[in-house]
Amino acid sequence: MINIEEAQIGDFVYALLTVQSAPVFAEITKVLDRENALEIRTDIWGQRIVVSDNAYWEEKAAKKGKIVRIEHNYKQWAQEYYSDEEEKTNNRIDTLHHGPSEVSENQRKTSGTKSISKSVKRKQKVVRKSTPRKRNTSRNRKPSSRKK
Repeated sequence: MINIEEAQIGDFVYALLTVQSAPVFAEITKVLDRENALEIRTDIWGQRIVVSDNAYWEEKAAKKGKIVRIEHNYKQWAQEYYSDEEEKTNNRIDTLHHGPSEVSENQRKTSGTKSISKSVKRKQKVVRKSTPRKRNTSRNRKPSSRKK
């Protein structure tokens, strides 16, 4: 494991990635102190961000180490984020654009007890089935003659 304070841009490390079982040799391009992570550049996988627990100075230590996965609770984070946004936007509501906050009275008179008539449904047409027809024989037979 690498101490994030010791890592500097341009250093070379061995990193464990989820896409490959063997450690990857990479160069540090950026140190992310807040996230406790390193941005690395590899020849095979390109730019990646690795948690400092998955980066090692020596290849032997990297082969013995296991990948450390960080579980994120995105649903909780989203709820907290949106609740903060709602509080901020509620404080910024302006009466000029959103109208007066008072309830306005209805100036119209009621027109009585007229109700809106519903449209009359049309009757469906009755579809009659065709009469069953006799089945034609597919064999080449002469029709039998009937005796009278």
